[in-house]
Amino acid sequence: MIKTPDILQSEEIERIEIELLLEAVFRYYGYDFRNYAFPFIQRRIRHRVCKENLTSISALQEKVLRDSVVMGELLSEFSINVTEMFRDPSFFNSFRTKVIPLVRDYPEIRIWHVGCSSGEEVYSMSILLHEEGIYDKTRMFATDINKGVLEKAKQGTFPLDRMQLFTKNYIEAGGKRAFSEYYKAVDDKVFFHPFLQKNV
Repeated sequence: MIKTPDILQSEEIERIEIELLLEAVFRYYGYDFRNYAFPFIQRRIRHRVCKENLTSISALQEKVLRDSVVMGELLSEFSINVTEMFRDPSFFNSFRTKVIPLVRDYPEIRIWHVGCSSGEEVYSMSILLHEEGIYDKTRMFATDINKGVLEKAKQGTFPLDRMQLFTKNYIEAGGKRAFSEYYKAVDDKVFFHPFLQKNV
């Protein structure tokens, strides 16, 4: 498709609006999305403009600067919450076999889970550290820009139908017990034992 001067002008205006929105978000709220992949940011912003029933990105910028709720919605658009228990089992297995022996004798261990989403990988690390006998001297920090998923992470509640996948990942990650020992199933949900949050 050949782009006409009108289309090129429209694309340039949209790019400028997106850059201004991201600059405003950074300057007013402190969140820096200015170097994110442009196609990703563009899609998420367009989606938010549509959800807010607005006609332009400039209109979204005005709402974002004047309404922190709208800003929260935009943050949710930008945060990708892809996670699962023992996601990438080979990483957890390597951590268990290669990192744990190096830190086992440390008096204190600190781990920071950046972008922890709804907490599945944090709970996974708690289980691994517990099985290796060093959980009590570990302090974990779990952060995410999306407050909604952080609240979900604090609950330690996950859908029962995910347990089959989570169990498979746990076994591949070198799990040493029955995975079901770490949670209690109630109806269609599972509740992970509170001791897994103790040092988070």
